[in-house]
Amino acid sequence: MSIIRMGLKLQAETILNKSGDQGEEFGPSGFLELGGNTLVVDFGNILMSDTVVGFLYEDGHIKILGASEKESKELRVIDDLEDCVFRGIDSRGLELTLPILKEGGPTGDLYYNERHLTVINGRVATADHHLVGVMDDGLSLAVRDHCTMTPFRRVEEANMLAFYFEGQTSEGKSVKKDYLKPLYRRDKSYGENEIIRYFQDFDRLGVQQKKYVIDSLNIWARSGILQVVRKSEGNCAMGNVKHGAAGVTRVRTGMVDLDAEEFDRDIDLFKRFGTLASVTSPFPPYVEVRVNLVVSHEFGHQLQFCLSQASQDRIGELYRNRLERCRIDNPPPPGYEGYSELVRPERLNFRQFISGYSATSKEEYWAEAVAAFSIAESRQILQAMDPGICKILTEILEKPHLHFSPVLVEPILDLQASLRAGLAMPEDLLG
Repeated sequence: MSIIRMGLKLQAETILNKSGDQGEEFGPSGFLELGGNTLVVDFGNILMSDTVVGFLYEDGHIKILGASEKESKELRVIDDLEDCVFRGIDSRGLELTLPILKEGGPTGDLYYNERHLTVINGRVATADHHLVGVMDDGLSLAVRDHCTMTPFRRVEEANMLAFYFEGQTSEGKSVKKDYLKPLYRRDKSYGENEIIRYFQDFDRLGVQQKKYVIDSLNIWARSGILQVVRKSEGNCAMGNVKHGAAGVTRVRTGMVDLDAEEFDRDIDLFKRFGTLASVTSPFPPYVEVRVNLVVSHEFGHQLQFCLSQASQDRIGELYRNRLERCRIDNPPPPGYEGYSELVRPERLNFRQFISGYSATSKEEYWAEAVAAFSIAESRQILQAMDPGICKILTEILEKPHLHFSPVLVEPILDLQASLRAGLAMPEDLLG
């Protein structure tokens, strides 16, 4: 049966070399059922025998290669073609069936976290036809997750970014929705809003203090990790303590209490020396390296509470191996009864821990690593010194299902899928 007899008026065209201009346009791959016939779709190219007869986009638009140039430029939607169904994968290998919603969906413009997306019969897509998600007539959103190869993840209200849609339902009824999460501020990004939610009385901080807090928590906030940890363990506040603490100052919670004096001292040291500073010990000429990031250090303790037992065991193994080498390579000075790693100035580049305090326990080793990892400057040093712990920290950001406690895995994956859809979590988060 010819394409014309199928009602599409398609005209055969020789397959173009994919290395040419046409090859730069990629679409899904699979099989297109049309009028009782099955056509092969190869990266969007609809094939009949060895000829290209059209192009299918991920969002369900179809370009028909007609007799005239005008016809070839016109786009139709798969929903308008009778008995037309595509089954296969998108350009990144994720399962895809078109149409997605049998009952149809809304059509209009969606601004998700200020990202402009087009909605056609419920399919949410970019201007260049990449499918981002699907939305029903009730304006419930589900997004594609290419990181875990999950076709759709429903966006619950707790994970919803700023949302504005205006258009029509599948029945032609005008509909509009404007949503902003409670306590969020329209003039702030998702990451900034989460930091403000996490740090109590953030607005009372000075300019330098605010910058310090934002810099310390930036990657954790933008990746969604901060939101999940905050909801699981609690937030952060100034407290009547002599040393910052997480999980020991409140009953049945991992809330952080910060010592105001320690907070200001770390900000001063951070401003003067950066993330790392070498300070004189009571046993000259021995010195101790410190990480000047108390906020992300205490957050690190909260984060550890959220990790699986297997990940915590791996962290403990890394710590014990380093401690053993530390005792051999950098033995403490005579008379020193503490547990920190002290080194002679000429041994600074040969220390085993990112900071002296890291050597005191598995918990402090982890918290200091989280703190150092939080800022690009010290992250590079940590990577060179301790690639094992850096690998875990990188995976926590990019593949959290490998390390989070099972009960928190789906919540963080759902959240990150939403953040990626709204471009709140950039691909180059770590630079």
